[in-house]
Amino acid sequence: MKEAIARLERAVELMGVASAMLLVPLVLATTWEVVARYVFGAPTIWAYEVGYFLTGSHFLLGLSYTLKHGEHIRIDIFSTKMSPALRRQIDLVMYALVTIVMAWLTYALLNYLLNGLAAGERTGQSALNLPVWPFRLVFVIAFFTFTVQLILEFLKTLVMRHRQGT
Repeated sequence: MKEAIARLERAVELMGVASAMLLVPLVLATTWEVVARYVFGAPTIWAYEVGYFLTGSHFLLGLSYTLKHGEHIRIDIFSTKMSPALRRQIDLVMYALVTIVMAWLTYALLNYLLNGLAAGERTGQSALNLPVWPFRLVFVIAFFTFTVQLILEFLKTLVMRHRQGT
């Protein structure tokens, strides 16, 4: 099981790197928009929507990477006073509950993606008016990967619990 977890987490690492790499075109697009607008007096029709898409994609695709590295915000006012065994039990329950919600949300987002694709829906956010399906595909990929990482966190916590006999 440890090897399967390690392989899946390598995929999550790659997703995190891909998410970070989205900052490069975001910075370039934003820089070009500023130069075009203020130096040449000719704002672009695409920079707002491209920036919107890249920023959202960066945030969403980084969800699972952030969870893997334990960087999501935790409110530990109470948990620091609990025993490690109780904290693991609470983590197991929370991972299970959040996994159920995220799996349902991923399924709903997949339907949302397919509906937008079938309808040929467009954003209407700018003169560029991109199709919505790439945005929605990122949602599906990000939430699916986040759900997988939640399952992996549950399994790692479960294995740690059994290893320590609690």
